[in-house]
Amino acid sequence: MDDFDMLNASAAGNGVGSDEDPAAAFLAQQESEIAGIENDEGFSILDSGEVPSSLGDSSDGAVNGDLHGESNGPSDAYAAISSADRLQAEPESLRKWREEQSERLQLLDENSIKQESEWKEKAKVELEEWHARQDEQLEKTKTNNRVLDEDFYKQPFSELIGYV
Repeated sequence: MDDFDMLNASAAGNGVGSDEDPAAAFLAQQESEIAGIENDEGFSILDSGEVPSSLGDSSDGAVNGDLHGESNGPSDAYAAISSADRLQAEPESLRKWREEQSERLQLLDENSIKQESEWKEKAKVELEEWHARQDEQLEKTKTNNRVLDEDFYKQPFSELIGYV
């Protein structure tokens, strides 16, 4: 029965009264948490130097059946600040590398645009040359066909074949 008492105690301890609708209370709690997440930029620890009560130790009871709490980071407020500073501060080498990469990519983009325009000009010239060769070849073919037709019609039996 102690297990059920613990469940009832935790339900009474979360701010939900017995006269309120549990679903409405849950929704209100979720909305307030979401509003807190949306408005919080994550810098409140850095400003005050103290860990907010919402982020305090939750090792005062059993968590998922475990009686010992585990930490996933620094438990000291100053250690939290220094780790946050390390996460936010970008090393000089990374900043320098990012700038070099940006310059290199910009140069590559400029070169590719220049190369693309050169290719377009070259393709335009080649296409014009191809059209000129095709027109020349077409004229030669027409002339040759006319000569062959005249020779064919001059044959002695062209009337019998039906080409006259």
